[in-house]
Amino acid sequence: MNKTIVYSLTIFAGIVLMITINIKQDFGEEEPTNINQPIMVDGKIPPQLSDLFEGQDEGPHQKYVDEKFCLKCHKQEMDIPGLGNVPKIPHEFQPDCVSCHFLPSV
Repeated sequence: MNKTIVYSLTIFAGIVLMITINIKQDFGEEEPTNINQPIMVDGKIPPQLSDLFEGQDEGPHQKYVDEKFCLKCHKQEMDIPGLGNVPKIPHEFQPDCVSCHFLPSV
């Protein structure tokens, strides 16, 4: 086979390979996120939820139930006897609190 044809085919295959790699990088699969890495929101790490009732396996902040459960106390600022001031969620509500906040370890 003619050397010019072999070189041309090699160069063509290299160009096709480079284009394929660039397209995969631009539109390809995203790297899986590490579940242990903190998520940054406005340059800050969202605070870990505090353990409200130490020694209890269930209750507020021990496990994520659903949005209604969180909003019972955090829809507006309120004072709960025995616990103190409960702040209103200081951001737009997200449907999964634990996607940003860590729960206390039981």
